Amino acid sequence: MSTARVDKERGFWSSFAPKYDTFMKRVGPAYERIVQLIENEVDPADYVLEAACGTGLISMRIAPYVGRYFGCDISPEMIEIARSKALSSGLSNVEFLVQDAYSLNFEDDSFDAVILANALHIMLEPEKVLANVSRILKSEGLLIVPTYLHGSSLMSRAISSIMGVSGFRAYHRWSADTFEKFIESCGYTILRSIRIKDKIPLQYISAVKND
Repeated sequence: MSTARVDKERGFWSSFAPKYDTFMKRVGPAYERIVQLIENEVDPADYVLEAACGTGLISMRIAPYVGRYFGCDISPEMIEIARSKALSSGLSNVEFLVQDAYSLNFEDDSFDAVILANALHIMLEPEKVLANVSRILKSEGLLIVPTYLHGSSLMSRAISSIMGVSGFRAYHRWSADTFEKFIESCGYTILRSIRIKDKIPLQYISAVKND
């Protein structure tokens, strides 16, 4: 991907980092449901990666339930906040890194699970991200991708358009059906697909890659 794309995304999310946690409190119930679902998917010995982890809101909730947890984000400012949370919590099994989801710097077959929460719809080429994720997932590894469905209704499309003006542009306005088909087209078999209610609803999908 181009340097221009990286610079643009890094600049936007870095500028938003100080306000991110306050903003995300508005969607607290939906995130709480996401955390509950992920907790039921992971195992105590798992090595888990969360790409596009932001300030570690989900990371800090899931890390205590797994063996090793890595969170990465394109924004150094987001990662700085996440690292501060980890230090304050005393968690020793979590590590936060500045990395772009398009070019994750991990060895093949490294992780038991990879989480991409509410990020695919705002990525220009999410299929490339999922191809990279497939490389680093173990053969029985789990892809967990709760994602906002900006194309699920006229209301969600209207809200999405308003959000786009402020910088939260959804490049992909999936419905539940089209999102499931997208995940399958990227070489994954869906295990669970669960709707989460919100102003813009989410679809929680967990899947395994096709070998």
